[in-house]
Amino acid sequence: MQHTPAGPDHASRITRHATRRVGCLVGLGAVALVALFCLYGYWEAGQIEVAESELFFEALPPAFDGFRIIHLSCLHTRGFGRVERRLRRLLEGIDADLLVMAGDFKAHLSTPPEPVHASLDRIFAGLDYPWGMVACPGNHDVGGFYPQLAARGRFTCLLRNSLLVEKDGEAIVLLGGATARPLGGRGAHEIDECSWVGNVARRTAPWRLLPDGKARPLTCHRVSAGKLFRILVAHTPDFLLDAQADGIELVLAGDTHGGQIRLPFVGGLYIKTRLGRKYDRGHFVEGRTQMYVNPGIGTQYIPIRFLCRPEITVLTLRRTDGATSRAQAAPTPPDRWLTGAEPRPRRGPAGPDERGQR
Repeated sequence: MQHTPAGPDHASRITRHATRRVGCLVGLGAVALVALFCLYGYWEAGQIEVAESELFFEALPPAFDGFRIIHLSCLHTRGFGRVERRLRRLLEGIDADLLVMAGDFKAHLSTPPEPVHASLDRIFAGLDYPWGMVACPGNHDVGGFYPQLAARGRFTCLLRNSLLVEKDGEAIVLLGGATARPLGGRGAHEIDECSWVGNVARRTAPWRLLPDGKARPLTCHRVSAGKLFRILVAHTPDFLLDAQADGIELVLAGDTHGGQIRLPFVGGLYIKTRLGRKYDRGHFVEGRTQMYVNPGIGTQYIPIRFLCRPEITVLTLRRTDGATSRAQAAPTPPDRWLTGAEPRPRRGPAGPDERGQR
């Protein structure tokens, strides 16, 4: 039998068929990689880590040497799910003097407040720290949510006020820094310096303005004169430069999510701070001001993280050797804008019947 040699059309058909097979295999491989990435990212988003760090200050009052602060941010909760359950379990095992939440309790601007409050009740019920729990608002905590949070009494809400923490006759003060989403500026932050809070206070909160109604960087003379060790609780790291200029000792910030998705040699893919990629997470020192940026607990837009696990930060304040004490404050007007905080006795986590508000 005589065979006819294959022509160019036959070779072309074989080439097209092979190309289609290779294309299908590449497509299936890409889909599989994306699926694996999403599955891993979803898993990592629930793997909350506890990161402990010591911060050293010459100006820290001796009574606060060893003072432990739990620093959280960006919970972004819409209900009590797997992330919230793990957060609760980990918090039960951490010994601290104070808990600080640097804003963004709500998942989104449109998230209704009721499921958020219900989730917060289950997360924080019975967790009692000697100096309580303190919060500042984030850019998602609008629509009346933050005044409701203040009214429920579980958190001391820093908004046009500050918190004086006293221990053994010495004191430090916590200031609040807030952000608001400006109209037409999606994702951006609008910051003013009226009592170190932003326009959330003007739009949604019933607190009073300062006596003369003018913007000031700080809340009272003792604080603004630098006579107290100051901790600024600010949702965004963008407050750092103002805090440094004013000589504030410590800034506790969040908002960045640490980039949420990080790549080797690149870092975070999405950095929200105007200060740049350098300040996406961790500890920074600028002059006499130190800042810690917590990478957050929850997620935004997509429920995944990559090389950026959620974090409970536990900071231990230390007084450095040879530190000189602060000069005694000159006589000043009464600190009408400071709210005193006395320590409460420690107790273990409450049972189901003890989940009422403090």
